[in-house]
Amino acid sequence: MELLGLLFFTVAAVTSLLLTPVIAIIAKRFGVVDHPSGRKVHSSPVPRLGGVSIVCSVIITLCVVFVLASQGHLTIPLASVWMPFVVGSVIVFVVGLWDDIKPLPVWVKFGFQSTAALVAIAWGIRFDRISFLGETGLDIGYLAFPLTFLWIIGITNAFNLVDGLDGLSAGLASIAAGTSAAVFILRGDQSEAILLIIIVGALCGFLRYNFYPAKIFLGDSGSLVIGYVLALTAITGSQKGVTALAILFPLLVFGLPIADTLISMIRRYLGTLHVLNPYKSTIKQKISSLQWMFEPDRDHIHHRLLAVGFSHRGAVLTLYGLALLLSSLGFLTVLANGRNAGLVLALVALATYIGISKLGYTELRFVQAEQFMRLYDRMGLHKSFFLGFFDIFIVSFSFWVAFVLKYEPQLNPEFFLWFKSLFPIVLGLQFGVFYVFGLYRGVWRALSTGDLLRIILAAGAAVVLSSIVALVILPPAGIIGFFFNDFLILSALIVCSRSTYRILDYFRFEQDESRRPALIYGAGKGGQLIQRELNQNFDLGFRAIGFIDDAASYLGCTVNRLPVLGTVDELEVILSRHSQCVLILGSTHISLERIRYVRDVCGKRGIPVYVGQMKLTPLEIKCSNVSVGSQSAKRTPVEERGDVRGFEKEPSMPFL
Repeated sequence: MELLGLLFFTVAAVTSLLLTPVIAIIAKRFGVVDHPSGRKVHSSPVPRLGGVSIVCSVIITLCVVFVLASQGHLTIPLASVWMPFVVGSVIVFVVGLWDDIKPLPVWVKFGFQSTAALVAIAWGIRFDRISFLGETGLDIGYLAFPLTFLWIIGITNAFNLVDGLDGLSAGLASIAAGTSAAVFILRGDQSEAILLIIIVGALCGFLRYNFYPAKIFLGDSGSLVIGYVLALTAITGSQKGVTALAILFPLLVFGLPIADTLISMIRRYLGTLHVLNPYKSTIKQKISSLQWMFEPDRDHIHHRLLAVGFSHRGAVLTLYGLALLLSSLGFLTVLANGRNAGLVLALVALATYIGISKLGYTELRFVQAEQFMRLYDRMGLHKSFFLGFFDIFIVSFSFWVAFVLKYEPQLNPEFFLWFKSLFPIVLGLQFGVFYVFGLYRGVWRALSTGDLLRIILAAGAAVVLSSIVALVILPPAGIIGFFFNDFLILSALIVCSRSTYRILDYFRFEQDESRRPALIYGAGKGGQLIQRELNQNFDLGFRAIGFIDDAASYLGCTVNRLPVLGTVDELEVILSRHSQCVLILGSTHISLERIRYVRDVCGKRGIPVYVGQMKLTPLEIKCSNVSVGSQSAKRTPVEERGDVRGFEKEPSMPFL
């Protein structure tokens, strides 16, 4: 098999190497070229029929395979296995070639792709069972049809969407196909392995002309066919017992194209919502904006890499390296039979989130803290009404998770029946303790440290009372460990439920960049009070970005997540780095000499200086016929109504 695989790879690579320049000449002759535009990175017309070269190379190599099979060198049923691949690939190749020659509407391309997907499903290629992380699979029943359809359409278009830099789509497809072929060889599935080896060979020969600077582009005729074949091989692999291929393996091997596709669709849709104003636009407008999810732009991951300073070649090689890393993790996961697969997937997801956040995708902040906070503020019913039902869920969830953690390895039916009878008692007791401790009287948007301590004490008291009741009715062994688990889970969930608003408020502050940056002179209590006011009062229009303080103990430290940038003697250097900011005096202990110095330095740079203060002033009321402080003054009809008017100066609590 190894020698035959090397032979097929060589035939495909050499054929592609010879055919590609010929196809490029033909494309130029007939004007099938990709012209430069605002969203493209090339500066001169480039032929775009590279997919023809790939497909022709694969067909020629397949002929060699069938010749060898007819002579008895291959004993696998190639025709029956490859038929759905061939029929579906012809369909997507036709629509891709058509689009390369004359751009088609989105619905036409989607119609052809849907037909190809339905052909594969009709041939029996579908996800009947899905394995998430282990060897056992989940029978998904009738969901197999829509999930398979979405998978084929998604992966088919994913490799088309990443075809934005020279050699990117072809290189990523080569890595994905090569890794998948290695897994098929490892599992003994020769038919899919041969097909993928041939595709890798054709792509490698094509990359000679497609890598930067490209002499020919892959085009839709190539990217759609490659994506379609890779989507189908992932499904057939899962059908033959390659359980890791069902979910985890393709998520890793096709990770970059999948991530780029999802990011593109989400940010385009959310971008339209920002334009439409999600609070005022109609449902019809929101639905019609879905079409923008499929509009091309210049904001893909590879475009962002160029924007942050990568060269064209450097961006492509960087993405190659990431694809190789992900594919290696996927391959190792298959070798390890799925062990630690969940940890691998979690780490990859975390690394992906960090990487994407560094690329500046502000549209992807669809979990906008301010939106949830507005929803919280607009709720017509009392919050405790919802908290009560939510706490019922939390108590129930904590109880049964603690039970599973403690007794699942040695699960006894009698244990289950005992805890089942205990559950209503615990639910009522813990809910009552929460009420006694005042967990439904708090204003959780103003959560303090004292409130957190009260929540933890309430959870502890609820669990202790429940354990006392349980000990009275002859519990099974290990009851103390069970209630310890219950306390940890319950307290964590209750704290999270009550602190959600404050957490969202924190992220709202982190996400908002529309307000003018402000430096605070004084990192003590007065400066910290000003910082909190700026964070919570958006109407002021400022956001604190750092402190200035003369105390040596503050230098190099952070105060409430903000750095102390230096002393006032370094003010000119600091302002040179933050030329668009304002400066707020946040301490009453600043000498007059330093205030004058600050005023002069900021005045030269045109930077406004504010005095931040919090003070209480007596309420002064002056009316035409009332003398303030007169014991014998008669109350006016207005005052009798409790409505005091006629202020000469309204009471104020000046801040800035």
